[in-house]
Amino acid sequence: MGSLAQSDFTILTPCAILGYGFRSDHFWLGVDKYRPSAIIVDAGSTDGGPYKLGLNKMTCGRESYIRDLRPMLQACYYRKVKVLISSAGGDGSNAHVAEMLEIIREIATTEKFTFKVATITTDLDHETIKAKLKKAQIHPCGPVPDLTINDIDNAIEIVGQMGAEPFLSALQNDPDIILSGRSYDPAPFAAFCLHQGVDPGVAWYLGKIMECGAFCALPKGRIMVGRVRQSSFDLTPVSPFERCTPVSVAAHTLYEKTRPDRLPGPGGVLNLDRVHYEALEDGRTVRVSGARFEPSVTYQVKLEGVEKLGHRTIFIGGIRDPILISQIDEFLETARAYTRKLFPELDRDPSCQLKFQVYGKNAVMGPLEPNNHQAPAAVPYEVGILGEVVAPTQEKSHAVANNVRASILHMPYRNQMATAGNFASPLSPHEQDAGAVFRWNVYHLMDLQRGEELALFPVTHLTIAGSGSVVSEPESTHYSAEELEEFVKGRPEPVLPKAVPSDEAVRMMDIAKIVRSKNAGPFELTLDIMFDSWEAYQRVKEANVLTNDVICKLYRVQDDDILTNMYFDPAMAWKTTIRRPWEQGSIGERDTLGTQQYAPLLYIMVPPRDKTQLE
Repeated sequence: MGSLAQSDFTILTPCAILGYGFRSDHFWLGVDKYRPSAIIVDAGSTDGGPYKLGLNKMTCGRESYIRDLRPMLQACYYRKVKVLISSAGGDGSNAHVAEMLEIIREIATTEKFTFKVATITTDLDHETIKAKLKKAQIHPCGPVPDLTINDIDNAIEIVGQMGAEPFLSALQNDPDIILSGRSYDPAPFAAFCLHQGVDPGVAWYLGKIMECGAFCALPKGRIMVGRVRQSSFDLTPVSPFERCTPVSVAAHTLYEKTRPDRLPGPGGVLNLDRVHYEALEDGRTVRVSGARFEPSVTYQVKLEGVEKLGHRTIFIGGIRDPILISQIDEFLETARAYTRKLFPELDRDPSCQLKFQVYGKNAVMGPLEPNNHQAPAAVPYEVGILGEVVAPTQEKSHAVANNVRASILHMPYRNQMATAGNFASPLSPHEQDAGAVFRWNVYHLMDLQRGEELALFPVTHLTIAGSGSVVSEPESTHYSAEELEEFVKGRPEPVLPKAVPSDEAVRMMDIAKIVRSKNAGPFELTLDIMFDSWEAYQRVKEANVLTNDVICKLYRVQDDDILTNMYFDPAMAWKTTIRRPWEQGSIGERDTLGTQQYAPLLYIMVPPRDKTQLE
């Protein structure tokens, strides 16, 4: 470990995921104004589903990575700022570490840069995992079944989500760039801080917040700067139109997590019971302190692996006929039954499945929708239908989809008046090859001996040398003194709390500041409600309108499906996490990122505060 040679240092992250883009002028202003010691960016997520590991496909296009990496590498070369990139390509596979390294090499060659680079790979050998399983050293991560040998054999590829230790090992050789495979999202941030001697609680909590860029700003942004010291850190968004507030930073703790007060990761748990948020005088910066990292008895890393289920063909179209819409469920089942006569294996063989999603009628929430027994008066005037067929081969998938779509187009129904066709198809050809389909079949925690993670996630050091000499730093990397002065004058829009009447019942959407939903991994869905005043928060908390019974009725789940239901005072927030009723990114997916499952919460009624509480 190092020690803080100065009283503090800064880290800049340009965006939540490498390849998503950021403003070049804001980036260079952040570099010039805040003089970061490191530019750190995460590139990974399971949000997109299991296809990345299954298809060896990166989250973003190559051109997007080149666009984002070029200014980062210019800052590395000209300003001597270290660059750390984690979870290369999105899934963090060895193949994507190699592909990202080639992009860095290409930019260095074009710009005539020379870099010392450390790479860290995270693909895990199947036999190593089997050996751990036989020793009972692998456990479910969340609401998933126990891992089996068959699961391991069926997995196309398995990566391990490493912690800070491999980054710390790489930093010992003082590289210019560290490029890693799959990692726990906060790990590179935490490692850089730990290398400087920062308290582990500060290091890990900084990583949790900053790995999403300026998502914790108001309004949500891209580029964030963290100023780090031994026992606290400050967060400032680079954009002059954004600010951090204690509530916005505290609220981000809930993002994508099962619960807000305990954040487990490789090697331990981040405890936020005593965390403190302080708004600084500039009106844009928040200081965070009090986070504690509690080492775990057993060191664990998460495994991520996928298996192929088959090939998928889809078709989409619309129906406007009110007579048909009034009997749409019956009609679609008739089309399914007819297709089964042509393909008897359909829905009887797990490898051959047909799914319908009727947009305008429970397509987004499906079994979670509280209104999925709509009265006739609630029938929409038009619906969109997505048909999804998965079969062992693309040819079989296409054949089944073609027959289903033709049946929907021409199948008769009660009281039919229009006999030319039932289905408006926007695409030609009508059926679309959607490629292979996968599922997460490995999402488990593996026990390690301390130090074993360095053997599983090896570090390789190399030098990338561009030919020729660099004449001078290009003007595009400079931010003029006049521009910098003008930037300092910038101020974000004021943030005003909601005005909420205390003497009458209100809907949740009228009293809450934020109501949202999101995946907490592929097998959990988390729901958050946040408030912008202590009075509003306490009113909802005292009203007791967010109980397990309410969630069960509202989302049509059982009590056992609720994994978390709690309030978190530091963020003036409430959170519940439930089992995902379908596997994220697999067959029949309705909302891959889980971002549109919050709507039923908006209409919960909050009673007026008791008069004795108002006095």
